[in-house]
Amino acid sequence: MNADSASGWIKVYLATWVVGSSLSLSADELGFDGNQVAIPTVISAARLTQSVLDTPASITVIDRAMIRALGTRELPDILRLVPGMVVGRESGSEAFVGYHGTSADGARRMQVLVDGRSIYEAALARVDWIGLPLDVEDIERIEVVRGPNSATYGANSFFAVVNIITRNVQEVPNAELLVRAGDDHIRDGFARLSLHGLGGDWAWSVFHREDTGFDINARKKTPFKDDKVVDGGYGKGQYTTVNDGLLTLSAGFSRMVAEQARRNDTSIYRELPVATLETGYVGVHWDQPLNSQHRLNLKANINTLNRDEPWYVRIPYLVVSPELTALFAQDKSLANRFADDPVMTCASPDFVTNARLRAVCLRLADRNYTDLRNYTTNQDYREQRVEFEVSDLWLPLPSLRVVLGANLSQSQASSVNFLNGDAENRVSSGFGHAEWRLSDQWLLNVGAAAERDDQSGENFSPRVALSWQLKPNQVLRAIHSRAVRTPDIAESQFNAHYYATTDDRSQSAYDGAFFQSAVADGSAKTERIRSNEISYFAQYQRLPVSLDVRLFRDELDLTRNQLEIDDLIIGGYEYYLMRGAEVSTEWRPSSFQRVQLNYAYLRVNRPSDRGNENTDFVPTHSGSAIWAWYDPNGWRGSLAYGFYNNLNKDLFFDRLDAHVGHVLRVSEKQTLDLGLTAQVRLTRDAELRRDNGVDSPQRIWASVGWRY
Repeated sequence: MNADSASGWIKVYLATWVVGSSLSLSADELGFDGNQVAIPTVISAARLTQSVLDTPASITVIDRAMIRALGTRELPDILRLVPGMVVGRESGSEAFVGYHGTSADGARRMQVLVDGRSIYEAALARVDWIGLPLDVEDIERIEVVRGPNSATYGANSFFAVVNIITRNVQEVPNAELLVRAGDDHIRDGFARLSLHGLGGDWAWSVFHREDTGFDINARKKTPFKDDKVVDGGYGKGQYTTVNDGLLTLSAGFSRMVAEQARRNDTSIYRELPVATLETGYVGVHWDQPLNSQHRLNLKANINTLNRDEPWYVRIPYLVVSPELTALFAQDKSLANRFADDPVMTCASPDFVTNARLRAVCLRLADRNYTDLRNYTTNQDYREQRVEFEVSDLWLPLPSLRVVLGANLSQSQASSVNFLNGDAENRVSSGFGHAEWRLSDQWLLNVGAAAERDDQSGENFSPRVALSWQLKPNQVLRAIHSRAVRTPDIAESQFNAHYYATTDDRSQSAYDGAFFQSAVADGSAKTERIRSNEISYFAQYQRLPVSLDVRLFRDELDLTRNQLEIDDLIIGGYEYYLMRGAEVSTEWRPSSFQRVQLNYAYLRVNRPSDRGNENTDFVPTHSGSAIWAWYDPNGWRGSLAYGFYNNLNKDLFFDRLDAHVGHVLRVSEKQTLDLGLTAQVRLTRDAELRRDNGVDSPQRIWASVGWRY
């Protein structure tokens, strides 16, 4: 969308808004409660429904009203509102979201849940933020536990937990349609239908998202393709059982087709790589009161992921020959030199004076080795996780609540190129948490999880938090917790051999595996964190202002991983000391306005070298400022600014987002929702890496929604 077309969209929208400006809506229809904000109630800190005054952790809650006010179309942008969270885009289809910025190449060290169901992909340590089988319109709120939480959700709940909570099917519209269009070929659609009766409530939604990703390579200043198209669906049904129990069934599926040009050297490709990712899940959750003291929770789900990424390349037989593979096993440096330029390498002194190497040159100088041929290889893999969980909420005393439970998960992965076949891992755990109100002002939370991992053995993660409620809406906490991050399947069982077959099957004798390979040596270790925190939360009703302050000191034993096609290095423990402060405040200057400020300061001992993913993407300073406005006439708007500094030593990222929208009443039961959103980059550094793509200075899109 160019400037003229964007201007045209704006004129059309303004004209429509003027026509409907006299129609008013209720606060519920706006999705915003005009009264003073209540102290949030959350479920993600300890598997208990708790006020944030009672939680054993600092928590950020992003509710539906704020999500609508931002006008975002993809999940990662919402998480920029979390103090200490670093969000970057690797390409149009790949996003990095990491609390405190570590582990930029994967999703290690942070647990991600949808309604309490993990979506972490254990094989390659990923979270598919973009291709998730869920649309932003399906999200009710997001709860982010800022701090270690392995005591509640087990390994990988290392730095934080993100719990995405979907909408209650009893509260969604009967029917809904939404379309978006804008810059970078943004073409989105969303539709939902809900049915009520027959003993239950159901809602089904389908969605489509597409755009052209980034525009250029920031380092080479050249165009490249990283387009994506995502299609998916989500369904949820709720049935009331005896004694006010609730049975919830849910399912989702998505298919993302994404061009991968940014990730690879394009010179060898006959066609640019295109990855197709298909993600699906089916889940059931039964929440059943048994009596006045016990409440039973049962969960079961199956998650699947299929990735197909064929590579159509034109290369010499030399690079898949057993002779070069043998040379690689003896001397990696010489093998890599020979593959890059066999003629010059053979003329170099170390080849001329070495009889064995001269013999290699003579064998591989034949045209059968050096002529280019058409080959096909791939980066395909399959993954499946089956998970069962049971827990009991026990109320032995009016002042004491206890949760006890167990979880069993089985992960299986299959990839010829990454794992040389199949790999699996089973994890079993038991967890418990007790909330004991010692007096009106003192609350003690104690929890722990014991876990057995087939790959890494047994681990124990405790947490204790003592809260002093110095005034009715103010609390001061002292928290000590320990957490673990166990190696993923790739770290412990990586066995990479890229097998290539000739397209002309009459030349099948020239099939082979790329001479470069990488095999895990079994040295991957369990990472550990020892965290101490002092935090303060207050809701000043007279102002009205909320304030959340977190001071922390984390001692970290992390592994430093370097994964390349010709090597896999998993270093031993490296000790890091991370200290910092996070501040979040929200002010309600009027009944229909919010002003939110978030800031995080991080200090970590940094090694002098580059290329350390444990520290390269940890910003010293980061933050955001948001103003959101609603009114009873249906208008809404927001301005949001976010920044990170010191990424990859000296990169700086900041962006200004703006949204304006208006809801019109078409009839007694129908509304029309018009919106316009802009994202403006204020600096031109790459978002995450020096060779990452950089968008055009702005991205603008318009939306039209109908609800019944």
